[in-house]
Formats: sequence, C-alpha cells, structure tokens
Amino acid sequence: MKHWTKRLIVTTVAVGLLQTATAFAANVNMDLFYGGKHHAYNAKEISIMIDGQKFVDPNLPVVSIDGRTMLPMRGICQKLGGQVTWNEAARQVYVVTDTHTVVFEIGNTKGYTNGKEFTMDVAPMIINDRTVLPVRALAQALDINLKWDDAARTVYIGEMAQNNNTNQDEEHKPKPENIQPNTPPQAQTQTATINNIKMPASRLDTQEFAINTVGSFTKYQQVVMEDNKIVLDVYGAANGVAENMTNTNSPFVAAIRTGEHKADDGTTYTRIVFDLTGKKEYTIQENIDKTQISIKFTQVTVKDVTAVNNGNVDSVIIRTDGKSGAKVTTSQNPNKVVVDMPMVLAEGIQEQINASGLRYVNSVKTSWVDGTTFRVSVEAEGTAIMTWKEENDKLTIFVEKSTLSHMYYDNNTNTLRLEKVRDMDVNRIQHNDAYLEKYYELVLPGDYKDIYGYGALNVDTAKVKSLQVSQKGNQTVIRFNQNMINAYTVRDAGAFYEITAKNPKEVYNRVLLLDAGHGAKDPGTSGNGLIEKNVALTMALKVEQYLKANSDIKVYMTRNTDVYPDNPSRAKTANEISDFMVSIHMNSGPASANGTETLYAPHSNEVPGKLTSIQAAQVLQGYVHTAVSSSDRGLKERTDILILNSTKVPAILIEVCFLTNAGDALKISNPAIQDQIAKAIGDGIIQVMNNYTLR
Repeated sequence: MKHWTKRLIVTTVAVGLLQTATAFAANVNMDLFYGGKHHAYNAKEISIMIDGQKFVDPNLPVVSIDGRTMLPMRGICQKLGGQVTWNEAARQVYVVTDTHTVVFEIGNTKGYTNGKEFTMDVAPMIINDRTVLPVRALAQALDINLKWDDAARTVYIGEMAQNNNTNQDEEHKPKPENIQPNTPPQAQTQTATINNIKMPASRLDTQEFAINTVGSFTKYQQVVMEDNKIVLDVYGAANGVAENMTNTNSPFVAAIRTGEHKADDGTTYTRIVFDLTGKKEYTIQENIDKTQISIKFTQVTVKDVTAVNNGNVDSVIIRTDGKSGAKVTTSQNPNKVVVDMPMVLAEGIQEQINASGLRYVNSVKTSWVDGTTFRVSVEAEGTAIMTWKEENDKLTIFVEKSTLSHMYYDNNTNTLRLEKVRDMDVNRIQHNDAYLEKYYELVLPGDYKDIYGYGALNVDTAKVKSLQVSQKGNQTVIRFNQNMINAYTVRDAGAFYEITAKNPKEVYNRVLLLDAGHGAKDPGTSGNGLIEKNVALTMALKVEQYLKANSDIKVYMTRNTDVYPDNPSRAKTANEISDFMVSIHMNSGPASANGTETLYAPHSNEVPGKLTSIQAAQVLQGYVHTAVSSSDRGLKERTDILILNSTKVPAILIEVCFLTNAGDALKISNPAIQDQIAKAIGDGIIQVMNNYTLR
C-alpha cells in the first residue's frame, strides 16, 4: 500500500453549482438493516475515487447515516492494500498494511493504530451484515490523504485528494454529510472533585449515603435502575475516593464502586455504582450548590404475615408497604424457605403464624436476626415443592405436594432407583450435562408421569443437592442439582432402573479440564484493541470443539461465557474430576516482546511413569509455538501461580502470544489462525493424554 501523508481537506461549493453537479446523479434506494431495525434508504449516490479510479463495492454502496458518510470497510481497505480480519468474539475488525495495524470495535468510538488509542466521533457499525466506517475515521486511522467533494458527492482517496484543491471554500460551514476537520471536541470545564462518600454510622442508623464534592459538579444522571444496583454518573467531577468500598455499614448496600471516565465530548465524569442486596425503596436528591447528592433508603413496614390453603397449594403471604429488600434462601434438610428483610418495621406480628389449615406446610415462624433483620421461616414436608414470587409489595411462598412415587434415592451410593412398573429402553435416555449451571438432566423416552409423578426430592449428599422430576412435552425429565460435577450411568437392574452419580474419572478413561483464563470482572491483559479474557475464551471454545470432534477425551470447561470462577475453585475442580488441566492465556509486555511460552509447576505427588506437568508443558509448547509461527520462549517454572501450585493433577498454563505486540495481535485476531492454534493445542493434548499414563 502507498503511504500517503495525512491531509484531511474539507471542501464545499456554492449551492448553484451543487444543484447543477448533482442533477444527474443516480439515486440509491434500498433497505438497510442496522441497530436491530430496518430503515428505508433513498438518497443520491455517493462515489469513491481511489487514485483516480472509481471504486464500487459489490456488497454495499456508500451511505449517509445521520449526516455521516459511512464507507464499506473491507473492500476499500483491501483496495488500498490492507489485510482485513474479523474477530467475532470481540466484535473487532483488524486492518493491517505495511505501516499500520488498526483495530476497530463495533459500537465503540475508541480505536487503536499501532497500539495507540484514538477517538472517533461516530463508532463503526454493521449495516446489512457489512462493517461500515465513518470517512474521517478511515483517514485518521490509516494516515491517508482524503477529501470530500460535496458538489460531486464524491470521496477522493489518494493522489487526487492531494492534488485537486480547486473550488474549495474552507470557511463555508459544511453540510451534514461533509467530513468535519479532525479537531478535538470541546470539553466542559471540570469544576469539582468527589472527595467523600458519607455512609451510615452503623447498620442500625438511618440508611442514608451522601456523595460530597469540593466545588460544584455540572449535573448527575441515574443511568441504571435495577433491583440490584444504583448507577449514577456525576458530570464535571473528578474521582477522589477509593474505587472499591465494601465496609458500607448497611444491610442494603453491599459495596460501592467508583471510576473516572471521559464522555465523547471530553467531559470528565465519575460513575458511582451502589451494589444492593435486594429490592428497596429509596430517594435521590442533590443540594442547591451541587456539592452533594444524597441517597436515602426508605424504612418499609411489614403489614402482616398470613398462611392460607387453596386446594392443592399452601400460600404464605408477606405484605409490606414498599420494596422490602427481601433475600430468599432455601435449605434441604429440613425442607425450608427463609425470607430475610433488613431494616424493616414489623410490630405486632406473632412469632408463630397460624398454619392449622395448611396441607403441606409444617410451620411458619418469624424472628429477628441481630436485631435488624426480620426473618420469616417456612418449613414443609420433605418432598414438597416450594416456590416464591414477589410483586406489588407482596412476597408469596407457594407450597405444593410432590407426587413422586415408585422411586427412592440411596444416599450411600448416590443412586436413584426407579421401580420397573413399565419397560423402558435405557439406551434411548437422553443426557444433558449442564455442569456449568450445576445440573444434569436425563430425559426418559416417554411420559412416565402416571408412574413416577412429579416434584422435588431433597438429597443433600456430597455429590447431589436435590433432584426434580418434571415434564417436557410428552417426556419425563429428571434433573439432578449438583454439589459437584458428576457423570451418570444408567442400567437395567432387573426390578429397577438405576441412575448413579459418579466421579467422571469412574466413567471416562481420559478427563481434561480446559480453562479459559480470567473472565467477567477480571479482564486480564489487553493490547492492540484485544482483551485477554475474550481471546482466551474464543480459543478455549475452539479447542473444546476440536477435541470433541477428533478424540474420545471427556472435556470439561471452567467457563464457556464471560463469568469469573475464582482460581481456587478452578484448581479444586481440576483435583476433583480431571486427569489433566490446561489453562489458556495471552501475554503482555513491551511492544517488541512476542512469542509463545508455557508455564508449569512441579507437584509433590509426581511419580516416575506417570504424566508430569513439565512433560505436558514440553509437548504443548512444541505444538503451539509452531502453529503460531512465533518465537519459542520455552518453558517457565512458576510456583507462584495458584492454578499451578494448588493442583494435584498435571497442570500447565499456555501463554499463546503477546496482545501488546502488533504482529502477535494480528495473528490471534485472525479466525483462520485461531483455528490453526486450536488444532495445535488439541493435537498436543491428544498426544499427552494418549501416550502418557494418567492414573
């Protein structure tokens, strides 16, 4: 690609010339789909000239959206000699030329050129499944010479944009479609600093929080209104308090989080998030001087607690005069629902609620916890189904009879035995292993409701918390709610069908725990527009799919979405169920640092003849660095990393590449190269687990 000196020129001509020049231009009349909606588009054609030649994208023409000229990105960048790749997981586009590596993210006004951040006034978007980019953003990102000719409705890129400077009136105010000069937005003046968030003196004190500033802020906005949080943006105010506060002296606010940001126009604002423990009434008010914002939680009164029977359902009803902030928990032995309401008034309510007319509820009791929290406890029969609903200042607990029959659970062997009242082909039972959601379902081949009934059974063993029998269409479903990851075997035992929860290593010959590093609140490192938690997840999912298609290794994941399992739980899971753990990460460092390395830690229980962590690291390092075509940074012994030093099974951590290196970032953002790396990791795992003794 030619390297043009950036020279952004704004040109307009007189209205008369505009009318003459555009009188014979063709119209573009088509349906555009973006933002989740269809939009009828009818406007005069906009042309693109690259080095004097007209460029026509066969997939999408240039369009004008909200006064901005939006260019189809891939075709133009390829015409200019750039390589374009798309990262679906991160929703990012990468453009690489001889001199530039540029990262754009759909819907984000922040981009990166050679690792340096820049800001666009309009974010890239997807129209008709094609990525489009504002004209000015393309010029800004690639440092190319570009000009908009309003009269001819033409975008000039390259030599004509540099040389054709006639009929320009730079003082004339551009029309909406014109390219604006690349001047920074005018920020509002910062006038205040948040220096204190005053909290209640104790959990018994009036529940009021005060955000105080030195100087007057411009305004505040409540940007999120949810049951579990309050989010305020305070404009014209810098952040002068801690980013995380957990000692709130409040039964309503679990934590307060703060962060300083810049709005698109450059204005400084501080976002303050109150993480709530549940629904609660509150008011927000600012003072006249705009130096304080107060949030006051209303004290709610519990009007009454009643219990009634309505045929086959018992109901326990708690009425209040506002949102109570109730927290509902369950216990399995005994079968109980507990409702806790902090900082409410509850006078004149009996400790023992009359339950004489109820069919399935054994008792309804009230009490105070620590003198601040009003508690309602509902205890029912061991197999009763208990659910609840909160609406219109009323929380209702529903208790129904379980109809389970012809079955029993053996706690010693974790086996559910179903009496063989009717024949069943156990080979046709469908298995749904939702281990990350902590349940496992078996779908029986038919409707067995008339035999086994429906309802819940509390088990509460180390493996299984409870099980529930229900109907999906004309099939009976048995769901095991798990305390740990299990595998399930089903067999015809003569008079019974036996379903047994077992450790996966009792069922499968080779068990792998595949870990996508970081997640959710822990983003990991970042660079060149990439975030480690996203890239690691993309790669882990690809490795999982490859192994499922090309091996008989049983693969479990620590996560398959953007959540954060803490590192102790990752190590605990590896020790409980797996033969081998592989954790996928991305590296960071100086811009020049690049390549692949694999980390390991020796384990005290390693014995000759069985797989060790260093052996696994040696195999995987060889496969991965070859696939990435990167520098071989070798093996690193790291006894300080928890998932390596707390595991008892062989475990390694692969640092695939450096996100902070433009070349590495380009590779890992390319789906085709991602597939190559996933295959290499998968082949390395297969090599290790097929050729070394695991147990």
